[in-house]
Amino acid sequence: MAIKLKLLIDKEKNRVVLAESDKYFVDTLFSFLTIPIGGVVRLSSGKSNIGCMDALQESVKNLDSRYLQTEAVREMLLCPRRACEARTKDLALNVYSELTRNYLCTSCCVGSHPLISTVKNVRCRCGRVMGTEVVVNKPNPVTKGINEGVFVKRTMRFMIGDDLRVGPISSMTCVSLLDKLGVRDVAALGEKIVDVGADEALHILRRLLVSNTPLTDVFLPKPEAVEDAFHALKLSDEAIAIDKNDTGKTMSLKLLISKSKNRVLYAEATEDFLDLLFSFLSFPLGAIVNLLRPGSSIGCLDNLYKSVEDLSGDDNCIISEECRAMLLDPKLALHSGCDNQLLPVVEVEPNTFDLSSFKKTLRFHFINPKLSDAATESGGRFVKGPEIMFMVTDGLDVEPLSFISGISILYRFQVPISDVQERVVSVGQDQALSLLKAALCSRTVLSDVFCGKKVDQSQIKLEGDQWQYQLDG
Repeated sequence: MAIKLKLLIDKEKNRVVLAESDKYFVDTLFSFLTIPIGGVVRLSSGKSNIGCMDALQESVKNLDSRYLQTEAVREMLLCPRRACEARTKDLALNVYSELTRNYLCTSCCVGSHPLISTVKNVRCRCGRVMGTEVVVNKPNPVTKGINEGVFVKRTMRFMIGDDLRVGPISSMTCVSLLDKLGVRDVAALGEKIVDVGADEALHILRRLLVSNTPLTDVFLPKPEAVEDAFHALKLSDEAIAIDKNDTGKTMSLKLLISKSKNRVLYAEATEDFLDLLFSFLSFPLGAIVNLLRPGSSIGCLDNLYKSVEDLSGDDNCIISEECRAMLLDPKLALHSGCDNQLLPVVEVEPNTFDLSSFKKTLRFHFINPKLSDAATESGGRFVKGPEIMFMVTDGLDVEPLSFISGISILYRFQVPISDVQERVVSVGQDQALSLLKAALCSRTVLSDVFCGKKVDQSQIKLEGDQWQYQLDG
């Protein structure tokens, strides 16, 4: 299905001033807040240009299975689910719908063990693989009618700025926007009708994370535009800290640092730290904004989030309080959490469902793919330990600890052994939050967080498949 979108164009500056749409397009925009950041990387084929997230997902892809709790962990992190699948299945444009498959073992799951898995080929309790795909129509408790809409009310029409600020159509607001943008002559304005399909929606999703003008980027692309808009992301100097639900848990991390440059070369880490980093991939975009408030510094994501807050006020455009919570404080998908997760993003409550496709009605339970015994309880970990140590570079490339790889890093950056210093740091909730923000906005995450010095991102260059930075400036 394609959605019609009416654009107001500044012909002189070749930019979108604003767009007008009905609920279908706005529902699609707001649904982006429910997609895990790892899902965005996957949909971008590993070229999202969002900080170090591409490198982090590539590390999951390349890590040997013997270091993961189960092989299913890889699939969970590379194709993370979202908690509100029952709600988003009704979207007119659902760019993430192909990931919501479920599987069972027909040998016993329709009899003695009514179990189902979100990951294909997980071992059932009988020892066979759960490889038969099944469609699960989970109940949607907040649906108020087939024509009600998904997140916003069906009778509403909206105006959307180029920076994805969304609000009800208002003549006064439009005039104020034109004045703010410096549009003095209405003769310079033109109208354009565009079709928004799955490709366009995905392109908007990618651009809103790395650009301040995603609608212009998608519908009025400039020949000289560079797809990698990493320069649009800037780390805020404002301190970030949260204190809600802080368990006080910490973990230790050993850093190897260039003393003369005060830059991290790499870290020696246990499975605790890898679980923390890998858990970022399962965080929904709305949960990330909620954690990093008052500002995430991620393209136009803050504007989209603030629009939901504003539309939940006097205008009451959001269908229900449940829908509002799905967007502003989205939960992790079932079994996507981790035992030692430091940040307060909670997992959706375990659920069951009835299936009547096998001549009788059975109540099925979702198994936890992180656990090897087909258990249904929550928890578990992504990475094995504690005897295994790992190497994490400044750009969040992860591999098993190797002396030779460590020497190669020193050689690559031309750092003499006499300039190397070991430093042990403690990672708690505040440091975990700083790591998350840096991972979204920087190529030198460990240096940004632990050396108290922001690296000039313009010094970073791409060589082969790895990001490198110069240590001589």
